[in-house]
Amino acid sequence: MRIRTICTCILAAAMLLARPVLAQTDASALEAALHGKHLWLCSYSADPVAKFTYVNGKLLPDPIVLHGLGAFTPDTVQKKGSKVLIEGQFASLVIAKGGFHLTETLPMRIEVDLQGANATTVIPQLQALLFFPNLQAALKGLPEYVADMLPFPIDVKFQPACHCFHVSQDTKWTKIDIGSTNFAAPVNIKKAVNPGLDQMAIDEKLSGTITLIYMISDTGRVDEVWLAKPLSATLDESAAKSEWDNIFQPATLDGKPVGTVLVQTIPVN
Repeated sequence: MRIRTICTCILAAAMLLARPVLAQTDASALEAALHGKHLWLCSYSADPVAKFTYVNGKLLPDPIVLHGLGAFTPDTVQKKGSKVLIEGQFASLVIAKGGFHLTETLPMRIEVDLQGANATTVIPQLQALLFFPNLQAALKGLPEYVADMLPFPIDVKFQPACHCFHVSQDTKWTKIDIGSTNFAAPVNIKKAVNPGLDQMAIDEKLSGTITLIYMISDTGRVDEVWLAKPLSATLDESAAKSEWDNIFQPATLDGKPVGTVLVQTIPVN
């Protein structure tokens, strides 16, 4: 199910490559072009380290622990060996007081493994391959199963855009009315535990909630985890990692297992 994210990334890259690109033939030129800008990763990675591999003109992302809609602001760009390293800050995009708002920034690093490709050929393509051209394109590119939940409102009670369940059958997503009698929601039969989460919160002198959206496959396994409402970098990442251990009795539609999406709020004291 990560194919959708990769395809979205490739589509965005193709759109951008059709536009003129300023010469960015080395790391310092790319740094000058990107420094201080709010950029939107087409992989939607919210991991502290987002890794990519350059293969035949495309960037393939490594498995992503935590997806998210947020702005990456580059500080430095370096080429080290076969890798291009982009250091910067990441901030989640949320809705507050009726408008878009970026949360507190957190350190983030993007690693691109060139796999022996000519750096002077690849570096001019990186801006187009890594990032959407603007926020509107990033919003439009969101997978349909989270598009009506992100950006997430953090100052009011969450009300989904549609009163429905998102259901996946044969890789196709549809919406089922929340009152439908032929749909049965997934049941958590093995709940993930993270005994260190509360202690981490005490150490950071934080309390509150982390809201995650996760996609559950028709086998009952967690396929993707999306960050909706962050609390702090370490707590968000720790909570997301533990959520992958959840096991569900999958949702059913007309008695047949289907994939679906759940919103989970995790209290942290």
